[in-house]
Amino acid sequence: MIITKLDKVGTKQVRLFFDEEKYCLLYYNEIRRLGFHEQDEIGQEEFEELNKLLLHRAKLKAMSLLKYQDRTKKELKERLMRAEFPEFITEGAVAYVESFGYINDEEYVRRYMEYKSGSKSKIQIKMDLRKKGITAETLERVFEEYEYEEDDILEEQVKKRIRQKGSVTKENFQKYYGYFARKGFNSGKILDLLRKYMED
Repeated sequence: MIITKLDKVGTKQVRLFFDEEKYCLLYYNEIRRLGFHEQDEIGQEEFEELNKLLLHRAKLKAMSLLKYQDRTKKELKERLMRAEFPEFITEGAVAYVESFGYINDEEYVRRYMEYKSGSKSKIQIKMDLRKKGITAETLERVFEEYEYEEDDILEEQVKKRIRQKGSVTKENFQKYYGYFARKGFNSGKILDLLRKYMED
């Protein structure tokens, strides 16, 4: 492999290209430590040393990202890829933190349910979590553990909305309906509750 370009990125990093293809970002001190220069030919031993360095940094980055915020496996991988780690390095770092239980998609779903189940419909929670990379199988497994009283949740949300926005009237009925329909609640239940709380 030939280092065809070391492209400056900001004041602290360079983007490394092997054989005209982007490989990773390196800090200047890492470049100096590795002794890399443009047009150098890199052997297997040097390549392994580079990847060892990248994996170590990716593990530290993953730990740092999880220190302040829970993330799903997909979210963590996306953040590491955004930092331009090679995909196999990213996978290695994710596997490392996963092996210590620092990421666990089932536990993430449980915590999310505890936090959001009082304000969102089952459909909306599932949609949100699917966007975060949670599999349908994981969702079903965790949802089976919960007694999810969606009718009670909807009624509490209707009452809360009325306190915030005022009474349900003929004039704003459709607006109220649309608000809760977009949250994934059952349309029949929404209509029943809005009629129940609508002013004469």
